[in-house]
This record gives sequence, C-alpha cells and structure tokens, in this order.
Amino acid sequence: MAARTAKEGRILMRIQMLACASMLALMLVAPATAQTAPAAGTTTKAIDNAKVTGTITTTRDPAAGTFSRDATLTRKSDGATATASIDRTRADGSTTTTASRTGFNGQTSSSQITRTRTETGFTEAGTLTGPQGNTLTLNGSVARANGTLTANRALTNAAGDTVASRNLTATRAANGQVTRNLTTTGPQRLLNRAGRPMGVRPGQPR
Repeated sequence: MAARTAKEGRILMRIQMLACASMLALMLVAPATAQTAPAAGTTTKAIDNAKVTGTITTTRDPAAGTFSRDATLTRKSDGATATASIDRTRADGSTTTTASRTGFNGQTSSSQITRTRTETGFTEAGTLTGPQGNTLTLNGSVARANGTLTANRALTNAAGDTVASRNLTATRAANGQVTRNLTTTGPQRLLNRAGRPMGVRPGQPR
C-alpha cells in the first residue's frame, strides 16, 4: 500500500495539479491586486515573444459573481499548442472554481473545488484529475474559535487511501504566546498546489 501511494505521489507531482485559478493564464499575466472591484466585460491580451504566441481572454461579471479566463499558446519551436481555462462562480456563500489544462505534449489535467463559508471559517471539497485519468478527492476546513485555529486538508485516491494530509492546530494564550501543533503525511507539495494557479512554461518540453 505504501509503495502504491508513493508512486501516485511521484506521478501527481509531475503533472502540476491545478485547482482554484488559471494555471497558464495567471502564470503569464498575473493581475495586480485591485483596489476597487473590476468592471464587468471581456478583455483579450495578445502574447508574442521569442518562444510563444497566443491570447488570453478574461471575462468578468461582478454582479453575477462569475469570472472566466481562457488562454491558448503556440510554441514557435515546433508549433505545439497549450491551453488553460478557469471558470469561477460565487453564490450563497460558496465559490466553485473549475479549471483545466492541456500541456504542449497534449496531456490534460483538471480540477473542480468548492469553498463554502461557515460561521467560523470555511470548508472546501473537490476533485483533481491527472493526465492518466487518476483522480484525487480534496477535503479541508478552517475554523477559528476561542483563540484556537484548526486547519485540516487531505487528498484521497479512488481506493479511499490518504495520499497526503495536513492537520494544524494553533492556540493563542492570554499572554499572546502561540502554540502550534502540525502533523503531516505524504507529499505536501500536492496539498500546496491544490487550488493554486499552475502554468505551462513556454520553454518546457511538456
């Protein structure tokens, strides 16, 4: 069982799992932090440098709580194409982010993660699918109460085995001193990447 889990970890680390944001698009044109809410509408940015050409199209509708970004790049050295997309919807205290990525080698990965606000923090749940069709399930939560923060996150495979997990408890005493208790299992890079923007680098063979 341990050997199978380790093998899955090595495979999944190579595919650069994505989840809550737009991999390729955000890697290429990460927007500056806005001081005011962005206006609704669609914008398209052209990319043309020594390695690739392509476009990134972003559509926002703050009133409806929707956001999407689609990117296509063509590598000049061999004509290979990579694409990435993200769609995010906010409603009733929840945000659902769906993303997909196809690398220059044609391999595809995808994710869908929903984060829901609670009275003390939030919960998150979703799935991450790699290019070989291997799927992981993400579950997590963050809660704050009475000076204590509890944060848990775990990835499980199709057999129900835990591939990676992280459990943190942090308590602040009356004198301000903070005590942390952190336990982890499996490759933490998988948990760190889940829900973060990942991208295809134009110079990479993938």
